[in-house]
Amino acid sequence: MPDWSYQTVLKPLLFAMPPLRAREVSLGLMGALGRSPLGPAVIDFLGHMRPADGLWHERLGLAFASPVGLGCGLDPEGRARAAFARFGVGFIEIGPITVGPRTGDEKIERIAGRQSIVTNRCLADLQKAVRGLAAAPRSTVPLFARLQIDTGPGVSSAVADARRLIDGLSPHVHAFALSLRGPALDDDGLRATLVALVSRRDSSVSRHPLLLCLPAGGPPSWVDRVAGAARQEGIDGFVVDGAIESEGSREIGRPAREAALQTVARLRESVGPDMAIASSGGIHEPADALRLFEAGADLVLVDSGLVFSGPGLPKRINEAVQATRASDVVVPPVMRPSAPRARAPEEAWFWALLMGLGMLFGSVLALGIAATRVVLPYDEHFVGLTRHQLHAVNDRLLSFMAHDRVSLAGTMVSIGILYTGLSLFGMRRGQHWARVAVLTSAFAGSATFFLFLGFGYFDPFHAFVTAVLFQFLLLALHCRSPAAPASAHLDLHDDWRWRFSQWGQLGLILQAAGFIGAGLTISIIGITSVFVPEDLEYLRTTRESLHAASSHLVPLVAHDRASLGGMLLAAGIGFLLAGLWGFRRGERWLWWTTLLAGVPGYAGAIGVHFAVGYLNPWHLAPAFAGLLLFTVSLALCLPYLGTRVSPGPG
Repeated sequence: MPDWSYQTVLKPLLFAMPPLRAREVSLGLMGALGRSPLGPAVIDFLGHMRPADGLWHERLGLAFASPVGLGCGLDPEGRARAAFARFGVGFIEIGPITVGPRTGDEKIERIAGRQSIVTNRCLADLQKAVRGLAAAPRSTVPLFARLQIDTGPGVSSAVADARRLIDGLSPHVHAFALSLRGPALDDDGLRATLVALVSRRDSSVSRHPLLLCLPAGGPPSWVDRVAGAARQEGIDGFVVDGAIESEGSREIGRPAREAALQTVARLRESVGPDMAIASSGGIHEPADALRLFEAGADLVLVDSGLVFSGPGLPKRINEAVQATRASDVVVPPVMRPSAPRARAPEEAWFWALLMGLGMLFGSVLALGIAATRVVLPYDEHFVGLTRHQLHAVNDRLLSFMAHDRVSLAGTMVSIGILYTGLSLFGMRRGQHWARVAVLTSAFAGSATFFLFLGFGYFDPFHAFVTAVLFQFLLLALHCRSPAAPASAHLDLHDDWRWRFSQWGQLGLILQAAGFIGAGLTISIIGITSVFVPEDLEYLRTTRESLHAASSHLVPLVAHDRASLGGMLLAAGIGFLLAGLWGFRRGERWLWWTTLLAGVPGYAGAIGVHFAVGYLNPWHLAPAFAGLLLFTVSLALCLPYLGTRVSPGPG
């Protein structure tokens, strides 16, 4: 559920449900998706959210693909962690976990005005957590367990509970965060508890970092005392719990943001630069995370932000971190990909550009032919009828064929412009998604050439163009793209431009899906029935009558239909991947590329129908609906894609 679907459709639906029901539905669906064989690939395809290689970060003896994690409380038992691990997070925290189950009914409340979530009790117990963790594969990202320990009965009881939790969870997690709760936990009690835990860690548990969880907003003097005691007794780091607690309830969200910032800053000042600090605290947009990093956090935890802002938040934070701190992030040597012995040249964009220009050149030729004589001499030779004889067979036949061929030429122009823009402004600048979009679309388009096997007409000009462009495609596949620089346009705030763009992005993705559906449908029709009822109504004839005039006439028309379907499929894939993966604030070039690529396709498809008098409303309705969706979507995206500069994180 990327942001363009979550913000527009899914969030209103989930927020219309009771919070407990919405959570169960979300975790159930995400858990099933993560466990299914194709689920992780679907998430990667829709969101393209994996962190960039430059964000690899080493802390606590663990390697993190990203300094952004998923905070506890959202998925307390880790049921959907396989899916959440694909959201661009570098680690996941489960819990809070207690030794035994809590009594009483669980209650969750969303407070939209405060952008917060209030819950009344701990959400997982040891038995349930271990059962859930054991039932799923080991996490692909480091897994933290938040342990809630009640110190009320005394130090020995608290230590026993903590040891039981640690022993039960050690086979499944990578680190522990101790949240010590009690009505009278003074400095001596804290120190005694930590001494007992740290000193008794055996060899199996010693490999797991042990962090102390501190509530946000504590007095500076108390933070200093706790930090000093914890550091002296061997604690590996700290987690600042960005929550407000009162009378048995826990509220996460925006109200805890400033308190978390103050506690992180004080804690960093107290412990120095060496100890690890992770913090949650109302991270609802990338600027919130950057402020925590500036205050001294090494790792940040997203919790309520995933609910109010959307699942794309970790990805957007990663991009902001990469843009602001890329030069400061060191990739651990063990995580760096090994360099190939012989590196291909960084010219993939050039060959993709030639492919786009070649497509444009071919489309201009096709358009010129379709607008004049319509059929070429080898078409006439294949059918066994001259152009004038074809007109004599049916006075609308050439117009009908022109309608197919102009539509095909317009689609080819769209593809050529799309490839040109993606290669010049995407691939040349190291945008991996642009490379994948061009290559995937081009391979799909090349494969549709073999649709001629379904209708039996081998078009030599079509084969020649395909062969030439396929060589450019192979060269683009062989060569590399340059490394992507950090983005010059920070996307830090969820302003109205960003919210409008979610609807625009959704519209462009729906349009691209429509292209793919239309391409597949027309291709199938082209190699099977060839005509739809509206076609025969326009021609005022039957398929049998056309076949009677020449046994090769219907295959010739089928070739045009299947070719148009194949190009629509290739265009749809290109537009879809650009819409799914390319949206970034300030990427004005993508808006212009989409506009310039879309206009010729619609102009050709709609204009030729009026030119030849094929004005069946049902037949034209999809084209006009697509044009309206395209126009509205681009208008909604313009303020976001056209914004060159974003305000800073403050």
